[in-house]
Amino acid sequence: MSRGHWALLLPALLVLGCSEGEQAKPVAAQAQAAEEAAPQEAPPTPSPQPSAAAQAPGTPQDYNPKPLEDDVALPLPCGGEMVFRHVYILARGTLDDREISLGYPFNEGDPGYQQSFISGYRRDFINGQFVVEDLPEDWRSRIAPTLPIRQDDELLKPMLYFVGKYEVTERQYQQVMDQAPALAGAGEEVCTSVAGGVMARRPKVNLSRFEAERFAAVYSAWLLRHHRERLPISGRGSNPEDGGVGFVRLPTEVEWEFAARGGHAVSRQELEGRLFPRREEGVEGDGPLADWAVFTQVAGGTGQGARLLPVGSRKPNPLGLHDVIGNAAEMVHDPFQMVHAGRRQGTYGGFVVKGGNYLEGEMTLFTGMRREYPSFAADGSEQRNETTGFRVALGALSAPRSRYQELFEQWQREGRLAGLTDEIEAADDPTLLLDSIIAGSDDPELQARLALINEELKRNVSLIAQQRQEAAANLIQSAALVAETVNNYNIRLTNLQNSLNQARQAKDQTAVKLYESAIANGRSALDGAVSIYIDNLATGTRYSDAVIQAQFQRTRQELERQPVLGKSLVKRATLFVKHVGEYRQQRRADPAAILKELLAP
Repeated sequence: MSRGHWALLLPALLVLGCSEGEQAKPVAAQAQAAEEAAPQEAPPTPSPQPSAAAQAPGTPQDYNPKPLEDDVALPLPCGGEMVFRHVYILARGTLDDREISLGYPFNEGDPGYQQSFISGYRRDFINGQFVVEDLPEDWRSRIAPTLPIRQDDELLKPMLYFVGKYEVTERQYQQVMDQAPALAGAGEEVCTSVAGGVMARRPKVNLSRFEAERFAAVYSAWLLRHHRERLPISGRGSNPEDGGVGFVRLPTEVEWEFAARGGHAVSRQELEGRLFPRREEGVEGDGPLADWAVFTQVAGGTGQGARLLPVGSRKPNPLGLHDVIGNAAEMVHDPFQMVHAGRRQGTYGGFVVKGGNYLEGEMTLFTGMRREYPSFAADGSEQRNETTGFRVALGALSAPRSRYQELFEQWQREGRLAGLTDEIEAADDPTLLLDSIIAGSDDPELQARLALINEELKRNVSLIAQQRQEAAANLIQSAALVAETVNNYNIRLTNLQNSLNQARQAKDQTAVKLYESAIANGRSALDGAVSIYIDNLATGTRYSDAVIQAQFQRTRQELERQPVLGKSLVKRATLFVKHVGEYRQQRRADPAAILKELLAP
């Protein structure tokens, strides 16, 4: 019986489909010829299937050719490993999330303009499922030093998720799928001989979406049976059964694209670029895409000379992920939806493939690209092709029992007007008052109608809250820049005053008048900048202190990524938040005192 038929015996996999068709979608003849001509290492002489303990596991190079200090890994059968990179979002907790942009805002004439309804610009939301305390101890020690240092009074914490550092390779795929019969109760686990070298390290392609899902299910079953203690647990507590034990799955499209764009490692502006930043030490601007991606170098993407390469053959993106652009395209968890009016449209189609493949031309590649593939080929077999593979992610329950109280309390705070401003006490919140009216009514019809009104009110308050959070973050950045401008004006005034003194000593009256005029204009500009800064303080008090503090955390992280002004702007933003707190109490600001603090070293 074939390995594929054994896999069908796994109860958890029966719902996924079970076609064994091996037909592959053809690719360009030139690419096939190039692949056949590529140097390959000969496979070892076939040998009997040994036990899992007796088989050589391969080398670290087979699983992590470009190691980093904060890589984390899960075991694979036969002594292998699957390496992951962490991604984090600053959030209040599990129910909070971050709004991000996906796709690309095409202009007419841009390459890909006709794909606007497929890969066009749209908004979505992202959050992680794990906090540091949810992770195995060795993962914590590797990851914790890379996370923002959290102060006791800060409201946001890093929420993490995990994505495979590389595309799943042929070696890894075989090592996992060989265990399917044993996991289904038919025989012992085995480790068959695996061809070494570049063949084993190439991405696994020519498999269907169902087979990728089956791989994730078999791998999860194997981990839960043999290495449960190695898995993160969402909401880890004293009773592991109350938490959400991690499992392997395909990444969602939002998880994949946020990570592929650079995630927490890049600025908001860079996150929305056509391609992720490609930095080289000592070089300004982005490096050539060919150093980061495997694609055809022939104009138009004909496939000549293009071939699938081992994972890690190119440089990683800013998060440390390899081959998110080019090499094998990658399946994700979501069904396909078109893009309409800046959102995902309501029709569901085939499955989504991300990142482009090695037959693409450079001008067609961008981080937000996506394609739709059918689940089944024309003959009814599961759709496969020689350019599409996958990488895996770690998932868990989003709402485990251990986090129910936290989630409920967060949900209760959602949509409350008291969360928008310090002017309203929680007891005076109209949404709470409406709740009490509904609870006190004896008329079921009235209760139902008021409940609909209240839910709509809460929904709109939540939308306003999201807009206000974005506005508060922009205000903090803007005020930091104004404070930097005040400092620059003061430096210019100091230089002008020195020049004026020299002109007076030289008794150059023409120069004296010019410098006096320039100083007068400079002082006027300085006073105007201080006035704008104080206006920003007044505006800041329109947001609750909790909103200001939370957005300051996010803004500080954003500013720290700026290599030139970052440190100075963080200092200015910190002072602005302090001044907002003082203005909130005093309802006034002394321009002279503010200026003195802005100019302090």
